[in-house]
Amino acid sequence: MPDKTAANSRISAFIFDLDGTLVETERLKARSYANVVGGLTGANSPDHRAIELYERIVGSTDEMVCRQMIDEFGIAEALEPVDGELWKHLHQIRMDEYRENDGLPERLMANVYQHNIDLLRGQKAIGRTVSVATSSFSDESKRVLDVLGLRVLLDDIVGREFVKNPKPDPEIYLLAMARLGVEPERVIIIEDSPIGTQAAIASGAAWICVSTPFSRVAVETTSSLDPQWVVHDPAKLSETVKRRIEFIDQN
Repeated sequence: MPDKTAANSRISAFIFDLDGTLVETERLKARSYANVVGGLTGANSPDHRAIELYERIVGSTDEMVCRQMIDEFGIAEALEPVDGELWKHLHQIRMDEYRENDGLPERLMANVYQHNIDLLRGQKAIGRTVSVATSSFSDESKRVLDVLGLRVLLDDIVGREFVKNPKPDPEIYLLAMARLGVEPERVIIIEDSPIGTQAAIASGAAWICVSTPFSRVAVETTSSLDPQWVVHDPAKLSETVKRRIEFIDQN
């Protein structure tokens, strides 16, 4: 049975980002890009410029990241078009590298964000709807969520292929809410990056941005984020969620 607080609250659903929110795949992906770019440029060692670039645009789609990597590091000649697109070849190479190394189950489990996972489990346990809306494609998202043991708890998963416009456009969150049958005023979105949080804000839902060591600089330098709903210390997440729900229920 849902507890009294959840039953009487206006908030009926939590929607979570995946990468950088439930697990630090952002840092792991950045390392795989560094390995691939280093190989394509002939350095045969990780190119740490790729990590720096990824950190600047954390929260972007694979397509956006790949296109910027190609332009910034001049690796177009090392790639072959896939379906007429160079970025798709880079994405394939990077995914192969990632799944063989940094994306292995044991590495994913070593990089979970337990505070956000506990929040998801806790909200599900008291009767709220929980889902994931991610800029990653659904096949990879489901693989990761299975590794984390979370897929069975989710009411829905919305991946990149379901929408035309990626974050910071709110389309993916609007679709996620529509699929759950909930209005924005009854939802809290949990994000980790400025790009994702801007999508949450534009959707009309309430939001909390939980920064990570990888996204913190980008979050701190984004002045449009109301600091009262930004969490840098995971120990303060529960208190911030409580305040957020109370603020909504009292207004």
